[in-house]
Amino acid sequence: MRRRSMSAIVLAFSWLPLIAEANCPAPGEWWQAQHVVPNSAILAQAANQRVVLLGEQHDAVEHHRWQLHILAGLHALRDDMSIGLEMLPRSAQPALDDWVAGRLTEEEFLEQTRWDETWGFDPELYLPIFHFARVQQLPLVALNISPALRQRLVSEGFANVPAEQRHNIPAPQPPSDAYEKRLKEAFDQHDMGDAPEMLNRFTQAQLSWDIAMAKGLADASENGTLTVGLMGLGHVIYHDGVAHQLSGLGIEHTFSLLPWELIGCETPDPDVADAVFILNPLTEENKVNNGLGSFGTF
Repeated sequence: MRRRSMSAIVLAFSWLPLIAEANCPAPGEWWQAQHVVPNSAILAQAANQRVVLLGEQHDAVEHHRWQLHILAGLHALRDDMSIGLEMLPRSAQPALDDWVAGRLTEEEFLEQTRWDETWGFDPELYLPIFHFARVQQLPLVALNISPALRQRLVSEGFANVPAEQRHNIPAPQPPSDAYEKRLKEAFDQHDMGDAPEMLNRFTQAQLSWDIAMAKGLADASENGTLTVGLMGLGHVIYHDGVAHQLSGLGIEHTFSLLPWELIGCETPDPDVADAVFILNPLTEENKVNNGLGSFGTF
């Protein structure tokens, strides 16, 4: 798993500020601005956006089930919808198109996307979403870039990589101070060698990842299509990752939603997302053990 050692260092929820509430939300409820809000109200808000971001812990079964439910609810309100995927680089787009068109079996789809090499998490976590897209004929959009291109952008800089070789992805916006601080905290938890140089490379790699996905979402939603991006929690929390880069591209109508496992009566900081959905605490049965441990948030 060394291929993920730089770009897949993640931020876990352990450092998120928690707020003890007198009235706790219950599993199955939405929590927004420190209040329980009806499901219909959250979906109506999301359906009026240009881009919706759904965070996930990659190995959490319940997170992917939640994403599927949100996709179905949004599609009931918006016929014009597409689904953007962090999981696959742009080179996988022909396979995604063929899958939605019904020209591939599951086995052929996983082979042509090079799923095990590209993503590595159990495909069974994602196949229900892929089948939903095929049944409903919703476009699936590959948002990511290859590790080789990401490394090249970090090493050479965006300006020195021809636009056609970087999928016309622009240079990223500088990170907010808070995002940069959280990235450093994540970096400091791991032995990454020469700290100043490696920290800068890690930060730039993360920003390259964020802007690549933001540009893919912007392009997919250009004609007014509601585009829903599925990605790790670290790209969504506090609107600092992909939402920040979307804003730099001139796209302000974004909406960030997260799943949240309530423990006791501690709710997340209200600024962590536009709304969070309360789930029962994760159990080991609801996780897929892929050897990555906490490397599942970005």
